Amino acid sequence: MLSESLNYLRDGEDAIVTVAIGGVLLLTSPLLIPSFLVLGYLTRVIRRTADGTDEPPVFEAWGNLLVEGVKAFAVTFVYSLLPLAVLAVAAAFGIGAAVVGSGDGAGGLLSGLIGGLLALVLVVVALAVSLVGVYVTPAALAAVADSGRVGDGFAVGTLWGVVTKRAYAVGWLTAVTVVFAGALAIGVLSVVPILGTIAGFFVQFYAIVAAAAVIGWTWTDVRPVTTDTTEADPAERPTV
Repeated sequence: MLSESLNYLRDGEDAIVTVAIGGVLLLTSPLLIPSFLVLGYLTRVIRRTADGTDEPPVFEAWGNLLVEGVKAFAVTFVYSLLPLAVLAVAAAFGIGAAVVGSGDGAGGLLSGLIGGLLALVLVVVALAVSLVGVYVTPAALAAVADSGRVGDGFAVGTLWGVVTKRAYAVGWLTAVTVVFAGALAIGVLSVVPILGTIAGFFVQFYAIVAAAAVIGWTWTDVRPVTTDTTEADPAERPTV
């Protein structure tokens, strides 16, 4: 599956055009709308590969692409909120501990020490929650890509049955490996000033599309039997 993912875009008929558009969108992603379009494209990749179509989608039907990207962004954003909230609480405890600990007497020192330990524990919890979020998010994105419903990305019971399967763990690790390899390539390219950095965006797009293809193929094996995979409503399941 690793080698197939690396050849996924290359074997497409419009590979050069697709990578060119995707790289430019990533390059301009701070404008937000381009990043939504990239997320929409990744959603289409997941859906098509999960449905057994290995021909990469092209950038078309931009309105639907934007809608799909906004849905994907909503899912990833929500899954990132909980660890951020825990970190915010940890920061509050840390500041409080510093203030209390600066007071005179053993009582102030003890209170500051307890507050600092609580802040440290919360940081560890936040890191653990972040790892869980990173692990679950691809499954949530696949669920939304499959049905077109944002709510399916937060169906905890259904997703639990997916992420606890060995096939999902293997697919997730494969996707992470692809992204990591892309990051290494980008690091090498960044040695070349400006041009290397710009080229890195195109490599990054190629890598995340390959990872999305892996998630789609994995979803084929772990897809819940209760998931609605029909394409009855174009508003919920935009054409590719």
